[in-house]
Amino acid sequence: MFQLVYISTAAWPMDNGDLKTIIEHSRKNNRELEVTGVLLQIDHGFLQILEGPREAVKALYAKIQLDLRHIGLRVLVQQNVEDRLFADWSMGFEKLDSASPRTAQLYALTQEAVETAMPPQAAKDLARHLRDFYCQVTGPLAA
Repeated sequence: MFQLVYISTAAWPMDNGDLKTIIEHSRKNNRELEVTGVLLQIDHGFLQILEGPREAVKALYAKIQLDLRHIGLRVLVQQNVEDRLFADWSMGFEKLDSASPRTAQLYALTQEAVETAMPPQAAKDLARHLRDFYCQVTGPLAA
């Protein structure tokens, strides 16, 4: 199993309709590719975790790199893993808000990843923290 964590900036402001289209398209395609993961939106940036067969994840990321909706893509982690962190989610999604008590801590962690050169171990810890957050606080996301 292969995992890739990357960040990017939205090329233009995206409304809820844009985000819904992205998520629906991702969920459909990811199921077919046997890829799982989560997409977080923070302000005008994104952090995404993709996991699945190495070639499928790499091919999907290559498509994402060509997507004009993203700029400034930066890979934080590429690694082989024993198990998926997001096995039940073809693509989970959360729009993080610093003012929300539920997501303020994740907002701060994700903002650090987006704004700084987060070391790979910290990004790995962030991925596990995200999984734990959703499992404990909100339960599994519909995927």
